[in-house]
Amino acid sequence: MFTCSVTSRATEFRVALTMFALLAVLFVAFPQIDLSVSSLFYRGNGEWALHRESRWLFLPYRGLPRVGQALIVILLALWGLSFAKRFPALRARRVVFGFLLVGGLLGPVLLVDATLKEHSGRARPERVEVFGGSRQFTPAFVPADQCQANCSFVSGHVATAAFIMSFGWLGAPAVRRRWLLVSIAFGAFFALIRMVPGAHFLSDTVFAWFTTYFSLWLTEWAFRRLKWLP
Repeated sequence: MFTCSVTSRATEFRVALTMFALLAVLFVAFPQIDLSVSSLFYRGNGEWALHRESRWLFLPYRGLPRVGQALIVILLALWGLSFAKRFPALRARRVVFGFLLVGGLLGPVLLVDATLKEHSGRARPERVEVFGGSRQFTPAFVPADQCQANCSFVSGHVATAAFIMSFGWLGAPAVRRRWLLVSIAFGAFFALIRMVPGAHFLSDTVFAWFTTYFSLWLTEWAFRRLKWLP
């Protein structure tokens, strides 16, 4: 059973890595894909299909970051309580709480919000010249100077939404696959929410999902190297 699980996970990783590489080449070679998709939501004169503060987008736009922050606090509290002798059930799950906490901090927080979004320099769709802004459009993965902070690449909302895959990450192959599919659906939902008001390009959302996925792989690798996971 364990060998089968390892083989399944290795195959999954190779497929994900191949898809990432192919999509990266595609978006860099054909950057107009981003512009074409964003144009579907652009109405002209600087107006988009919906504003990010509209009643349709306000709750998920404002709510998801709060949910992510609350989750980090809850995981930190559970991990801390797992050291107390009076909570044996939590102590038995200490490594799981630690894994989720580190994975959440490494991916959506450190890699996405503190690194990529602060240093990619990619302007958001609503701010590029093609859609009535004053900034130049730059393809994904291409270093730019069109944004100083909280830039377009990658989407923090989608990275946070994709983190839902972590709840099945250490489970059996069937459980893991279900949570991965849920994360793709959840990520796609928030990708649409962020593209409709011109806040992100398609590639920003696609690679946000991969950022969370590979961050969890890195977290698991580190935990196994430290022998915190069997």
